[in-house]
Amino acid sequence: MKICVTGGSGFIGSHLVQKLLDKGYDVSVLDLRKPVQDVEWLRKDIRDDLGNIFSDFNFVFHLAALANARKSSEDPKLCYDINIRGTLNVLNAALKGDVERVLLASSSWVCGAQEGDVVNEMSPFHLDNINTIYGASKIGQELLCFSFYSEYKGPKYTIFRYGIPYGERMWRGLVVRAFMEMAERMGVLSIMGDGKQFREFMYVGDLAEGHLHALKPVAENKIYNLTGGRPITIEEIAREVVKHFPAKIDYIPQARVEPKIKRVHNWLAENELGWVPRTTLEDGIRLCAEWWKTLTEEQKLEEYWC
Repeated sequence: MKICVTGGSGFIGSHLVQKLLDKGYDVSVLDLRKPVQDVEWLRKDIRDDLGNIFSDFNFVFHLAALANARKSSEDPKLCYDINIRGTLNVLNAALKGDVERVLLASSSWVCGAQEGDVVNEMSPFHLDNINTIYGASKIGQELLCFSFYSEYKGPKYTIFRYGIPYGERMWRGLVVRAFMEMAERMGVLSIMGDGKQFREFMYVGDLAEGHLHALKPVAENKIYNLTGGRPITIEEIAREVVKHFPAKIDYIPQARVEPKIKRVHNWLAENELGWVPRTTLEDGIRLCAEWWKTLTEEQKLEEYWC
């Protein structure tokens, strides 16, 4: 089985590529950046016409995206070009190449428009509640998958709505990495507000593992939440980080309004795929700290793509 991973050189993509290689799959990476692993590199930009580039592949994991929500708000055109037009090009190429299935990385940010305070994959939507450019782009990606299959009878799809991942090779700006940098360089972790804000944080290795479960036929034309097993507060993350980087925790005034994030359950992923996140916060932060301490100063300043 041949599998292509768009964005396979990035944070989540590189972990997925390693999981696929470990299982014996024939893997290629479509990305502008050289892959972490020694695999076939298709050096292409998803904003360009991809032609028949996927003609030899059975599955395409489409992870290439502008994943930084703040950057999406600052530059909505860039967000549109990468996330919407890029997905359109991937689906066109998959259709031309007769790819069996495209597996799309969406986001739990879209769940803010679902009905209820606690939602799962089946919860209905109120699309007028989408309140970020990034969330709108992710809904747009999903709609393209639905409409391609409905109108052109292909490719089949699987959609993942990610929680907030952390782990080795995470990009600058993600809170775990930001806290490690603060602790190491300044000896202080600054938390905006009371630190009780929560997100569905999860270790990236668990997230990548969920993708492999979705290669099963039962996942065809389905949507799965792949989020953390419980809400994790910013304060909890800070307290784990200072176990590895001695520093004090400081609370500062809230500088911006964060969009409301609901509790998101992995009901379908657990029941159909048998997938649940297994890495504890303690173990996940330990793995991050061990990775961080192996890096040179130059590597710590490197911008991993997001």
